[in-house]
Amino acid sequence: MMRIVGNDKGQVLVFLAISILVLLALAALGIDVGYMYSVRHELQRSADAGALAGGSRFIEPDASWSPNPSDPVMAGADARARDYATRDLVVNSTLDPATEVAVSFPSQDRIRVTTQRTVPLFFARVLGLNNQLISATAVAEAAVADSGVQCLKPWAIPLPWVDLEDPPNRLFNPEINEVITPLENIQTGYEMIIKIAEPFNKNGQIDLPSLQQEAGHFFAIGLCGDTGAADYKDRIVNKCKDDCSVSKDEYIPLEPGNMVGPTKQGVDELIANDSQAKWNPDQAVTSDPDRVAEWVTGSSSSPDWRSSDRLIRIPVYDPNDVLAHGRTDMKVAGFAGFWVEGYNSKQGTVIGHYVPATALGSSNQGPSTGPVLKVLRLVE
Repeated sequence: MMRIVGNDKGQVLVFLAISILVLLALAALGIDVGYMYSVRHELQRSADAGALAGGSRFIEPDASWSPNPSDPVMAGADARARDYATRDLVVNSTLDPATEVAVSFPSQDRIRVTTQRTVPLFFARVLGLNNQLISATAVAEAAVADSGVQCLKPWAIPLPWVDLEDPPNRLFNPEINEVITPLENIQTGYEMIIKIAEPFNKNGQIDLPSLQQEAGHFFAIGLCGDTGAADYKDRIVNKCKDDCSVSKDEYIPLEPGNMVGPTKQGVDELIANDSQAKWNPDQAVTSDPDRVAEWVTGSSSSPDWRSSDRLIRIPVYDPNDVLAHGRTDMKVAGFAGFWVEGYNSKQGTVIGHYVPATALGSSNQGPSTGPVLKVLRLVE
């Protein structure tokens, strides 16, 4: 049996004391590291909210991206990003929008928000570390919606096209006529028929490009396997009936017939949900003074007109992809947003104003938004 002599006992005590100090130091540093991770999580949350809010400026009807930070749209995105990035608490206080939030625009339709804060440390001070700068970055992008688009109305129209026949005959000729693509080239507020009920050559029809029509196709569709008048009407009335989603290049079955009755009933109920709203001369949707101010100022604190039930999204198809007689489905070429103006009882048509680049974001952070053409997403 080994015996521990006096010198050995002293060495063990010294080693034990050092070990205890090291363990305490590691535990203390662990507390500081955990604290820094917690602060970074709060900074990341603020950066994400700021990026999504700032990016929402790129998907409004009047927005056009510019590399110049002083451009009104970019300045608005910057201000909105700083506003939302400083709403949540970070270490018991909000961030300073001027010194603790940085905003930049790395590329078209992208916004980068960096949040930072210098925080005091506790146990790390024994190592000479009194404080630490912590930062987080988020990049949001306004991207074209082409997959998994939800909350669609049961209508599908062709991309508008220019009738170059001489004289114009309102019949699409793929060898002569020109399809307007991308959708952003269509003028904001352009009035179009988004649901037709009569053949194109019926007397009294409105002369609009969206009258292009194939035999048996009245712009009514059956979404996600559901067909029939009852489901068709429900999808008109309800803002988002279910989790049904549609992607570009997907085929959607057509509804047979013109569905005049269900269309009128559904549109009447849809408009009744926001009957006081109207499309004003500035192409803004207004139902009260605050909503007018929202359009003009872009303030995220006032009621947002884009939450109206009358702002809808529908799929569109390329008229070059001709629907032959007897075919029962159409191929999705993209998605568009419209403000539903009303139902023309004389012709059985639904009229809407085109709303470009307006999106329903994938997150509930930031200002609320309307129909799909682009979607907001975090990319970094």
